[in-house]
This record gives sequence, C-alpha cells and structure tokens, in this order.
Amino acid sequence: MEEDVLSLLLQAENEYHITMKQAVIEAENYVENRRNERTAHIEELKQKLILFEKSESEKLEHTLLAESKKMEEEAARQKKQMKARQGEKADQISQLLKEEVLRSLWQ
Repeated sequence: MEEDVLSLLLQAENEYHITMKQAVIEAENYVENRRNERTAHIEELKQKLILFEKSESEKLEHTLLAESKKMEEEAARQKKQMKARQGEKADQISQLLKEEVLRSLWQ
C-alpha cells in the first residue's frame, strides 16, 4: 500500500511538472502573441502618421502655392497702379512745365 501511495505521489508530482511546463509554454506564447500584436499596432500607427504627415504637407504646400499666387497677383496689380500713378504724375509735371514755359514766354 505504501508503494501505491508513493507511486501515486510520484505520478501526481510528474503531472504537476507537466502541467507547469505547459502553463509556462502557454504564458510564453501569450506574451509573444501580445508582443507581436503590439508591434503590428505600432507599425500601423507609424504608417498612419506617415500618411497624415504627407497629407498635411500636401495641404500646406497647396495653401502656400495659392497664397504665393495671390501675392504675385497683388504685386502685379500694385505695380500696374504704380505705373499708372507715375504716368499721371509725369503728365501733371509735364503740364506744369508747359504752363511755366508759356508764362515765361508771355512775360
């Protein structure tokens, strides 16, 4: 009977070790799966960030191009206005000079 009890104890201890080894393997597999999921999630977030940055960069570039075009158009408009005003000023000076010359001749 003692041998039966001893045999049962050895069998129970053996089953315990087998169960513990299986639990450790399952825990390691679980940790590895979680690590892989986390790595995949991080990679997905990186890709989303890259796409977001690219999209925002393109939006900014389009905005800058539009603003640059507006500024160029405004500069051209102001240059045109300046030339017109210079022409008006030149006409006024020319008119004043003519009047002065005519006054000088009549005196």
